[in-house]
Amino acid sequence: MDFLEKLNYLMEKNHLNKSTLSKACNIPYTTIDGWYKKGYEGLKLTTLRKLADYFGTTLDYWAAESEEQLCQINLSDTQRTVISRLEKMNDSQVNAVLAFVNALGDIERTLSGGSGS
Repeated sequence: MDFLEKLNYLMEKNHLNKSTLSKACNIPYTTIDGWYKKGYEGLKLTTLRKLADYFGTTLDYWAAESEEQLCQINLSDTQRTVISRLEKMNDSQVNAVLAFVNALGDIERTLSGGSGS
């Protein structure tokens, strides 16, 4: 996704048009309109920060280009480490990890459900 695709997505999700976004973020309407007419090359970091703050995203969100990058932006360091290690495993190792995670879920459900059998 490029910058405008992300912006369009977030504007649509939040029921905004260029005018309401301009007022909400304190970004001149002509700046926002210019991104659509002339492109967004030379976009200022301060403007990007206003968008990130308003939409509750990180600056990384706006910089990421692939879906994979977007998905991993909000992961903790521990989650990234787990994914990195899983990517290096063969199928049987991944299946063993999945079975272990499922077993942990079963144990948690049993414990939270009480022992009233």
